[in-house]
Amino acid sequence: MNQDSDSHIKLGIEIIKSKDGFLFRYGENIAGPYNNIYMLEPEELAEKLQVESETASFARFEALAMYEDQELDFERLAEFLGLTIRYDNVNKVVCFLAMLSAYTEDSQFNVSFRAESSTGKSYIPLELANLFPSEDVLEYAYSSPTAFWHDTGQWDRETETIRINLERKILIFVDMPHDQLLQRLRPLLSHDRRELTYKITDRKEKAGLRTKTVVIKGFPSVIFCTGHLKADEQETTRMFMLSPETSIEKIREAIYLRAKREADKKAFEELVESDPKRKMLRSRIKKIKQAHILDVVIEDPERVADQFINSRSRLRPRHMRDIGRLISLIKAFALLNFKHRQAVEKKKDLDGNEWAIIKADRKDIENAFKVWSLIEEPQEYGVPPFVYQVFKQVIEPLALEKNPTDVAQGPTRVEIMKKFFEVFGRPLSRITWEKEIVPALEAAGLLEIEQHPLDKRKSIYIPTTIRKFDESTPHCRDTYLDQDIKVTEGLNIGGKYVSQHCGVNLEDDRINYLKFTGEAKNE
Repeated sequence: MNQDSDSHIKLGIEIIKSKDGFLFRYGENIAGPYNNIYMLEPEELAEKLQVESETASFARFEALAMYEDQELDFERLAEFLGLTIRYDNVNKVVCFLAMLSAYTEDSQFNVSFRAESSTGKSYIPLELANLFPSEDVLEYAYSSPTAFWHDTGQWDRETETIRINLERKILIFVDMPHDQLLQRLRPLLSHDRRELTYKITDRKEKAGLRTKTVVIKGFPSVIFCTGHLKADEQETTRMFMLSPETSIEKIREAIYLRAKREADKKAFEELVESDPKRKMLRSRIKKIKQAHILDVVIEDPERVADQFINSRSRLRPRHMRDIGRLISLIKAFALLNFKHRQAVEKKKDLDGNEWAIIKADRKDIENAFKVWSLIEEPQEYGVPPFVYQVFKQVIEPLALEKNPTDVAQGPTRVEIMKKFFEVFGRPLSRITWEKEIVPALEAAGLLEIEQHPLDKRKSIYIPTTIRKFDESTPHCRDTYLDQDIKVTEGLNIGGKYVSQHCGVNLEDDRINYLKFTGEAKNE
């Protein structure tokens, strides 16, 4: 038996699970391997093994349990979700785990997909939502802050409040044009209180403005999709910032998938719904919901904290929230594989429902750190991965190509747009650059904007990650090195003298100014 196989015996029938499928052996009779255990009929199995139908049914059920209860790590989960979502491994895994975390007491986490139009930012959560019970998923194409309270809530006559129960719910905002609703939901996203009270105003035709009280109960998992690339820091610390992949390979696979879907929608849906991996995930989600997992405990949190701290060169205030999100990933992986995790406590509530507390193991921690390592850099800076990708693959390389003797130490907008087209194969909108990407990078402290030394009508963009400063000289926007004097010699830079030493070496500045104005005869 190879390393990837597993074997059980049920009523004398040996059931072997391998990468090729399920193999059944009874004495000298062998049946299989079967790739789709769901399609196996007990009568066929009984005939091939020469056993009773009831015995074959028990063997099939055992094989089905082996398949549905198998342990899933990051790679295996990405494979199972790849039926309708090509590539985007980390995006679909994080989004799926966020939705799954809705079935915990207070370990839910949130995701924000931010990217350009037509990149699939809403496709991923909507496809994953098809795996979850429809009663647990609330989808909104658009919702204003006020409409959200009225549409979602129910009026309580006794307390005269609008009550909204979001326990164990998944909220998906498909394509929001702004972050106003997120701003109102900040206390909910950060789990400040299990019950939150909001005061809103409601306009009546004759009564004018009236105040209403809204009470939100529970913590949902929130998936927020928008084409707006810049986010407030208060939102970025409360959500995982994700962007769909835009690689050529992913686009090619997505085109083939879309062609198959649109050519015959009914046949495509039947193919998808009959896939054993999809059936297994649906069954797993249903079992997790019915298991009533109250919480997941981590036996050695100090070890997790040490590993998180040691992977950073410098700690920042937002890391206090980031460690919480990493813990949520660990708990989500443990929840996914709850059948293989130790139950440390069980208790019943007032309604007689049994709730369990399970313990995460080392595999969950390793999987969580693996996922976090793939997305941590943009999370650290609070920018969408797409914006960070533009910074690392377009802006930073252009700046590194500059020579120390160049007057402009950063690329211009035209150079950036040209490089963007070379890297991504599509043009970059000036509006997207100026209104979305630049503000996001500036807010993250990754980019400085300066006037071009030779043409004040232009701007140059300098990455702060590569800028080097002399420790003895404070930074100045118009500082030139000594070797730059020859480059600028003879040039009339706007008819004005530019300080070479930024007022630090005043004597040299005075002499150079006199030379510039022709008044240095006696110096």
